[in-house]
Amino acid sequence: MPIFKPGKPDIKKLESQRDVDKLIDLLRHPERDVQYAAIEAITRLGDNRGIEALMALVVDPSTDELIRAKAWLALDVGWEREAKKRTSWK
Repeated sequence: MPIFKPGKPDIKKLESQRDVDKLIDLLRHPERDVQYAAIEAITRLGDNRGIEALMALVVDPSTDELIRAKAWLALDVGWEREAKKRTSWK
């Protein structure tokens, strides 16, 4: 279980450092907006560990319904959109 320091984490910095493990830890952050931002950063990075973490959120019955929906959308739409950006697919 991750321990969070006071204040909001710098998700943009974690994303620029490609720190997928810390972003995955933030999926369980107590603040929903931090969870949202972590989901978006994980989606943009396109790391397979992120797919597994988002799938775990979707199937976990204790996951907040809005977070579950955001994770589901990221898996369904976001991954394809981001893959197209990285590979120049049309």
